[in-house]
Amino acid sequence: MIKDITSSKNPTYKFIKSLKMKKERQKNGMFTVEGIKSVKDAVAANCDIFLIAVSDKLREDFDFEQVYRISDSIFAPLCDTDAPQGVIAVIKMPEKVKTTETNPLCLYCDRVSDPGNMGTIIRICDAVGADLLLSPGCADIYSPKTVRASMGSFFHIDITENITCSGLADMKKDGYALFAGALKGDTADYRENVYGKKTVIVVGNEANGVSEEILELCDKSVKIPIFGKAESLNVAVAAALMLYKAKEVQKME
Repeated sequence: MIKDITSSKNPTYKFIKSLKMKKERQKNGMFTVEGIKSVKDAVAANCDIFLIAVSDKLREDFDFEQVYRISDSIFAPLCDTDAPQGVIAVIKMPEKVKTTETNPLCLYCDRVSDPGNMGTIIRICDAVGADLLLSPGCADIYSPKTVRASMGSFFHIDITENITCSGLADMKKDGYALFAGALKGDTADYRENVYGKKTVIVVGNEANGVSEEILELCDKSVKIPIFGKAESLNVAVAAALMLYKAKEVQKME
């Protein structure tokens, strides 16, 4: 059944709009996903969808019982994009923390703060088949920009938040080796076959890199050579290079 919303004072309209703010997402345990492909990906992934809202002009069919049709004149303020595609899904956040015990390849982000970088990293982890571990202080994975930058990969991978040093130490006890993208410590070229059967790649904050506390836990630092004048690579690019090399090494073993 489709319900019409024609006023910005409608309670459901105001609720959807409020989820653009992090505090409201956290309070309600819900977040929004925009765009035809992303919403269909969420449906296909059996996400716990609360509702779907579409604009008057959209002629796309969504097989979902709780659909709201919103007047074109008030639809845009619900969206985070400059050119909305006319559909938003409100999705409940997963209640249980996912585990990474069975995946031999993981990426750990130490305070990666940019939502665009985080979304790209999620997409990379999906492509390479890695689980994603996040330290406290990382970008909000439920922000519209992060979800959008992941290009649907948000719904395909295991993401575990608030992993601290003690959590990484526990993984080492379980046989994981930690490799930091950094220039300090025992350093190897990222193209060397140094990675193990159970590997965690560690990347750090865009401005400050991997923290000293995390570096002390790592088995080896891995560097990516720079042949031009750039000071460094984007954190997502660096993560992709190291993850794919680690996957290549694991496939050879």
